[in-house]
Amino acid sequence: MSPQQRAHRQRRLLVPSVVAAMVILSSASFVIFPLIPALQGTLGVSTAEIGYLAAAGFAAALVAELLVAPAADRGHARLMAVIGVVMVAGSLGLSALATEGWHLIAGRAVGGFGFGIFVIAASALIVRFDHARSGELLGRLGAAELAGIAVGPLASGIALAFAAPSAILAVSAVVVLLALIPVLVGFFEAAHVATPVTAGDSRFRHDDPHPPTGGIAAGVIGFDGTDADRTLRFGASAPRTSLDLLRSPRIIGIVLLYAAVMVPTGAYDGIWPRFMADIGADPVLTAASYALFALPYVLVAGWAGRLADRRGGVAAYARGLLILLPIVTLYGFVGNPWLATGMGFVESTGQALAFIGAAAAMAHAVDPARAGSAQGLLRGIGLAAATIAAGVSGLAYEAGGATLLFVGTAVTVLVVAGVGLLLARSRRAGDPSARS
Repeated sequence: MSPQQRAHRQRRLLVPSVVAAMVILSSASFVIFPLIPALQGTLGVSTAEIGYLAAAGFAAALVAELLVAPAADRGHARLMAVIGVVMVAGSLGLSALATEGWHLIAGRAVGGFGFGIFVIAASALIVRFDHARSGELLGRLGAAELAGIAVGPLASGIALAFAAPSAILAVSAVVVLLALIPVLVGFFEAAHVATPVTAGDSRFRHDDPHPPTGGIAAGVIGFDGTDADRTLRFGASAPRTSLDLLRSPRIIGIVLLYAAVMVPTGAYDGIWPRFMADIGADPVLTAASYALFALPYVLVAGWAGRLADRRGGVAAYARGLLILLPIVTLYGFVGNPWLATGMGFVESTGQALAFIGAAAAMAHAVDPARAGSAQGLLRGIGLAAATIAAGVSGLAYEAGGATLLFVGTAVTVLVVAGVGLLLARSRRAGDPSARS
């Protein structure tokens, strides 16, 4: 096979390989959650430590996505994906051997770091693969992640009837290594030519607007303009960090939009099994609630991505927020596990629109050569929000139960998203990202 034929084959396999690997890694990352009530009994894990368990994964992914993400823009995305798979497998092995609560927390941290660098590598590759379809492709990636959330917890919840949590975690560690097959076969690092730096430029220049992607939330909240007025380009080499992107108020706004919907993820992902048990759910129903939550996300992700490409990422986000906020609030007053499961089914659609909308808005706003840095910044700060939310979720649940946890979460989302929407529509004079 000639080098050209090999390159064509790899490009053709990239998107299905990314999707397949993401399903496996996401499944592995969420296997542990239905096991938490059982682990509480065997290892003496407190409710507060459950929050710390979720926070450890988020915090480690935060470090990975903020500090390591730019490596994906320097040609190391495939290597990052391999390392990510190995680390997730190792984290499950460590958790299987746990004899104390802090062992689980440490294992979760290792897995969070691995999953973080894998997601950034995958995001960078598919955004550069077809930038005009960034929203749609990121939607597929998000759908794959949620498919994993459906499969992993459901499988571990059912397996708990036949095996100990440690055995389930050990088997999962072996299974996750299967993700190396699509990574090694289909991940392809395409060449990208950066915009040269001209005389008199600073390190970055802001010229040539990104092709318009349509109106932002037209008819929803009255935004106008395009989803990406200005790309942020770089010269011969990619920066070592992604924080320079925060010079644009518009980018700050998009980041805050993503962070807002990461707050519920952090606030109740770890507490959800305890909450479901408290309102009468058995482990199988709890596991099924994860699967049913993921299903609508998987089904609407492609449509959400196409909406973001056509109307603008913020348009998709705004629609998602209108669905998400009421559901998060109502969880605080639900006493029936079947009703809570059904509400999660509805919430998932809002999550899909919001997450994919924010990711697409970032992809549209930044030069494709910096896709890894941009998506890493987005997810990294989002994970910072999730980490804080997870860290206090156990304490909030112990102090005020479901009402304090979920209502407090909804209020936080409303405030952060409101600020983000104001900044995302910024047309401040002199802002290079705001010139049309």
